[in-house]
Amino acid sequence: MDCNNIFTPIEIDAIGEILNISLGASATAISTMLNTRVDITTPRVRIVTDEEFSFEELKPVIGVEITYISGLEGKNIMLLKRGDVKLIVELLMGVEIADDEFELDEMNLSAVCEVMNQMMGASATALSEFLNKTVNISTPVSFELHSEEEFKKKYFVQAQPMVVVNFVLSIDNKLKSEFVNVMSVDLAKKLLNVFLPSEYREDVDMNIEENSPKESPAVEMSQASVAPSQAIDITPPVSTPQATAAMPQVTDVQPSMGGHSVANTSQVEGIPPTASAPQPAPAALEQQMQQLMMMMQNMQQIVQPPANKIINTRPVNYNPLEEAGTGKEAQEENLDLLMGVSLEISVEIGRTQGMVKDILEYTKGTLVVLDKLAGDPVDLYVNGRCIARGDVVVIDDNFGIRISEILRNPEGE
Repeated sequence: MDCNNIFTPIEIDAIGEILNISLGASATAISTMLNTRVDITTPRVRIVTDEEFSFEELKPVIGVEITYISGLEGKNIMLLKRGDVKLIVELLMGVEIADDEFELDEMNLSAVCEVMNQMMGASATALSEFLNKTVNISTPVSFELHSEEEFKKKYFVQAQPMVVVNFVLSIDNKLKSEFVNVMSVDLAKKLLNVFLPSEYREDVDMNIEENSPKESPAVEMSQASVAPSQAIDITPPVSTPQATAAMPQVTDVQPSMGGHSVANTSQVEGIPPTASAPQPAPAALEQQMQQLMMMMQNMQQIVQPPANKIINTRPVNYNPLEEAGTGKEAQEENLDLLMGVSLEISVEIGRTQGMVKDILEYTKGTLVVLDKLAGDPVDLYVNGRCIARGDVVVIDDNFGIRISEILRNPEGE
């Protein structure tokens, strides 16, 4: 299969921009998790076959598989260097791990999955906003890759080509490396079908077929140059002077069905017909694609705050305060309401501290010595705040307190 005919250059650029936007959100999520600056930039999109695919520069490799469960269908596989994953785990756990001690045990595997879950979760959220539809993913699955053949056998089904995107990963001043994102051609087409106009691929395919260069001998080229002059014989026989004066302004060469050119009336009147180069896609389609690319670039930019607006201000006019008795009467009514609030009153005769061992040995009859001496005043508390002191008295077989001192600055204890 010829990989060059699967996507056009514009579509390959669109795939890179879509993934750049989604993984830009992933970088923000990892930066928040690791509390350091993280950048994911410079996507490089390739369409490769199983024979061309290689991750030799990433070995040893750790893979992470994500499956889209709603919104999109397919799998997304991330291939990272083992050393990069180790550094991310160290930053997440706050400890350094020796190279010979690092392995994908349960704890490290859980840390890697959590980072990838946050990373791809943010990516799915960005895709949801970009595609205007809900996109959900499964829990990421991490695994070690021991050989390229193992990966190709699992993901290159029936030797179909895959879309491979290389990204540059930068973590503050600690790491600058590269990782690979692998997805199927079908998943990439689904992203493009949502993003690009539905008639785009049909127009581009027709344009590629019409403009495909054909090898032909020099005799055929001479015949092609004669054909346009014969085609012009069908022009109307009557022409006004105004039309004749306007005709030289139209000097374009229009493509015909055979890929050759048909000259306009100005070429018949003295300019010999010549073969034209293959024409690009229609101008309207190119303009539409430029608008779409500008839209993708604008989504990556930080939304600028709106310009400061001039706000007309004027002083507030308050009504004069009344000095009559109305305000005073209202205050008295409020005081009456407050006077009806019930408060909790308690008396504390003393305190002490003890060890847990001593407290556990308390039994019936144990004597506990307090920090107050006999005859010292006890404390009176209102809602947990000490406001007075006094002496303990007995009133009709009940304990009471005779207040002897009111505290000026009561403090809660």
